[in-house]
Amino acid sequence: MKSYFGIIFSAIYALTFRVLVEFNVLDINSWTYIILVPFVMGYIPFMFDKKAFMESRLKSVFFPLLSVTLFLFIAFITRLEDLGCFIILFPPYVFFSIVLSVIFRYILNAEDSQNSNKIKRNGLVFLVIPILLGNVENYFDKKESKLIVYQKIFIKAPKEKVWKNLFSVPDLTHYIDRSTFNYFGFPNPVRSEYNEKTNVRLGYFSNGIILNESVVGSKPFEELSFKINVEGSNLESSQTFDHILKNKNLVFNTITYKLQSVDENTTELTLVCDYKVRSNLPFYGEFWSENIILDFENKLLKALKKQNETQVK
Repeated sequence: MKSYFGIIFSAIYALTFRVLVEFNVLDINSWTYIILVPFVMGYIPFMFDKKAFMESRLKSVFFPLLSVTLFLFIAFITRLEDLGCFIILFPPYVFFSIVLSVIFRYILNAEDSQNSNKIKRNGLVFLVIPILLGNVENYFDKKESKLIVYQKIFIKAPKEKVWKNLFSVPDLTHYIDRSTFNYFGFPNPVRSEYNEKTNVRLGYFSNGIILNESVVGSKPFEELSFKINVEGSNLESSQTFDHILKNKNLVFNTITYKLQSVDENTTELTLVCDYKVRSNLPFYGEFWSENIILDFENKLLKALKKQNETQVK
């Protein structure tokens, strides 16, 4: 029974750090939060019932998995995280908590030690380490990676026609496809509205997000560039976007459409996203951002193709 208290305490421990993120005690994209906290989660169950884990290899794997799932489920239903954050955090939390649990069990078996009091004493120190390192990590500059992601598509419509639908994009609901990322909580674009007086475009998304975008470059029928104004955008419906954009973990420099005529009735449309990832774990941020943006660009270009070709007919 004590081992099940370990699961509950592990989840509460991780939730405590998630709340500390809200108060800027540590960053959500940090070694502390993504690696060290799950390590400690893999250690905590041994503090409650060492014997149960020493006798069962399955528990040393299964219990950390339960702890992580419980933590993320509570974070999700309390709206500390949304489904997108759940999916991004789940792999490293499961991996690192299980790795620590398995390694620690192996070490204890090798020592053939029954000293549970020593585990509990060391555990109390171990529990505090992420708080200390999280504070220290805040004083170091995040690593910055500059990235460009682009995709292109051929549309059977003259570029003058395609150009007309880029400033204010008509409703894409019936043209856009769903992808795996949509089931993970990432939204599809719906439509956009452009105001010539303010030179601002509002982009509406399926989950309620509204992006405020300024036109920062325009060559008629050739190139159109936008820049996202995070402060003027409505991101409250998505914790994932709210975290990464407002904390500048992901910064979009420009989003650019490029048009080129192939012939009178065919246009090559290229969508280029120039952005940077600021994180203490740049490799992980780069992986997710690139795949999410590629998926988004692919769906948007296909939807624009269907929309323009349907309207031509």
